[in-house]
Amino acid sequence: MSSFFAFFLLLLLAPSGSFLAFATVNDFTTDKTLYHTDDSLTISGNVDYDPTRFSIILQIITPSGNGLAHVDSIMPKNDGTFSKTIHVGGPTWYDDGRYTIKISYGGNLEKYIDYEKISDYVPDSSSSRSSSSNYVSNSADTVSSSSENPNVAFSENPKMRILGFPSFDKSPQYYIDRYQNEPDYKSWFDSQFASYAIDEVVGYSSTHVQNFPSFDKSPQYYIDRYQNEPDYKSWFDSQFPDETIYNILGFSTYIPDWIKTYAQNWATGEISDNEFMIGLDFMLQNKIIVISDFNYSHSSIDDIPSWFRNTAHWWAADLISQQEFINSIKYLIQEDIILID
Repeated sequence: MSSFFAFFLLLLLAPSGSFLAFATVNDFTTDKTLYHTDDSLTISGNVDYDPTRFSIILQIITPSGNGLAHVDSIMPKNDGTFSKTIHVGGPTWYDDGRYTIKISYGGNLEKYIDYEKISDYVPDSSSSRSSSSNYVSNSADTVSSSSENPNVAFSENPKMRILGFPSFDKSPQYYIDRYQNEPDYKSWFDSQFASYAIDEVVGYSSTHVQNFPSFDKSPQYYIDRYQNEPDYKSWFDSQFPDETIYNILGFSTYIPDWIKTYAQNWATGEISDNEFMIGLDFMLQNKIIVISDFNYSHSSIDDIPSWFRNTAHWWAADLISQQEFINSIKYLIQEDIILID
C-alpha cells in the first residue's frame, strides 16, 4: 500500500484545476405527478447547453432522502432540450411517498413526484425490471450520435448502456428467444440498439475453449462457480491467465463516461457527500460500475476520506486514469472504509 499512498501524496501536493461551469438547468417537467408500479415516467426539459459537459445527471431520491430509486444520464441536444423515459417500480422503489427528481447540469433543479406501490403487484418472472421488458428505457438519450452532438465521441460497452440489461441472472439464450419470438420485444430492442445485433449485446465473445461461455448459461452462473468452486477457479485461471471472469463474460471493469460528470458534480459541490456515496452504492449494486473480484449486495460508508474527493476530481479532469480511480474504490472496499454487507 506504500506506493498507493505515495501516489496520492504526490497528487495532494500538486495544484488542482477548477471547473468552469457555464451550464444551467432552466426547467423540466414530468408527464404526471402521481405514478404507480409499472408506470413509465417521462422527464423533459431544457438547459443552457455547454459543449464541455458530457451529460445531465438525473437522480430520483427516495422519500427518506437516504436512497436512490434511479440514477442515470441524459445527453442534451445542441439546443439544450432533453427528454428521458424510465420505468417506475421495482426493488429500488420500496416506499410509498414523495420522491425527489434532481437534475444536475452546472447547477441543480429539484421537483417532486408521488409514488404508490400496487400492493398486489407481482412482477412477471419473464419480464422483470432488470430485463427492461416494458420497453420504456430511452437509452438513445444516454448515448448521443455524433451528428446530434459532434463534441462528444466515446466508445461504449453495449452491455452497460441500459441499467440492468442484460441481467446477470438471465442467459443470452433467454433474450435471443424473446427477440425471435416476441415482435414487441424485438421492436423495443431494435429501437434501443439500432447498430447492434442481439447477440452482440446479450451474448458472449467466442474463446479458444469450445462452447465456453455457453449461451444457455447466465453470467451469474459462471461468476458463482468461479467464486465458490476452487477447482473451477483454478481451471479458469489456467485457461485465461490474463483475463478475469468478468472480461470473458463481457462485463469488464468499466465505468460509463457519464459517471465522470457525476464525479465532477460532487467535486464542485453540486452533489453532496451523502448523495455521491448513495449514488456510488447504487451504481455498484446495479452493475453500472463493474469492478472485478467484488460481489455487492449493499455497502455503506460513514466518512469520506479527503483524498478520495481529490481522486474523483482528478479523474473527472483527466488528470488520472480510469483505472487509478477504480483502484481507489477497490482500496476503500479492501480497507473496510466502504463496508460491504
